[in-house]
Amino acid sequence: MTVLNAFMAPRDRQVIDGMREIDVYDLPVECDDSVTGVYLSGDVDQEYLLQQRPLLDSFVARGGRVVVNGHVQRTFLDGLSPWRKLDFRSPRDLALTRVNEHPVWAGTDPKSFLYNTGTPGPVPFEELARIGVAGFYGRGWYADLPEDARLVHTLGTTNAPIDYDYPLGAGRVLVHGGNDLLQFATAARGTRRLRTQLVRWLEGLDD
Repeated sequence: MTVLNAFMAPRDRQVIDGMREIDVYDLPVECDDSVTGVYLSGDVDQEYLLQQRPLLDSFVARGGRVVVNGHVQRTFLDGLSPWRKLDFRSPRDLALTRVNEHPVWAGTDPKSFLYNTGTPGPVPFEELARIGVAGFYGRGWYADLPEDARLVHTLGTTNAPIDYDYPLGAGRVLVHGGNDLLQFATAARGTRRLRTQLVRWLEGLDD
């Protein structure tokens, strides 16, 4: 089983924790029958991905899995909808609520994703609320989700959808409307397991 981590900028080919890094422009060559999942970073060229929509739709429809990070502006996969900026005034408007359990986020506390701080190591939540900056996980949302989507997290008191997945043919698509999920897989947050669980999901081992 192979999981591709597709970036916009060229990188040396390497495998890190179960994910093989590739240049997104090499996707048509790299996405062969051995690939089970594709992780798209938030800075990928969506105009290029739109050109590759037949490839991506076919890959997922036959059983593959795709993780989409960032702000979707081009519907490069069937079922995607455009990202919308959230009108927020305070950290309360950006707090995560877990609506449904999902294997990628299993065992993580939604509160652990809210704040970022330059302080090294674990920091109690009360201290994070005092010195941290909220909103790095996500400041926008998605409307018009596919009818059979599984909503994972919402933002704030408006319950704006930010994380969801949905079936497409025999495969699945997971959408995260914020900074790359891998940035949040850290020991300091108590969320290191997020990376392992994300790779397992892309390998098709967890639903």
